[in-house]
Amino acid sequence: MDTILNKFRSDNKIALVTGCSSDIGLAMALALAEAGADIIGGSHNMESEGEEVRNAVTATGRKFFPFQADFGNRKSLYYLIGIIETICNQIY
Repeated sequence: MDTILNKFRSDNKIALVTGCSSDIGLAMALALAEAGADIIGGSHNMESEGEEVRNAVTATGRKFFPFQADFGNRKSLYYLIGIIETICNQIY
């Protein structure tokens, strides 16, 4: 049966979620993980709050790749791009 939830399945996909250590970002990371996606999760305070997100995502059986980034800093964004390229190359 094709339910509305089946239309949102994300099996074997990778989702990039910013601000994932709290509020809407955290809710999105968990929802996407529950839908079947591995999560690349970023936040400016990932170092201090990342363990909670990691535990919640991995509890769904999905992988979690954390990064700490300041989106107002160009070097930080280039670092993020490098992480994404590395993760995607390792997975595929």
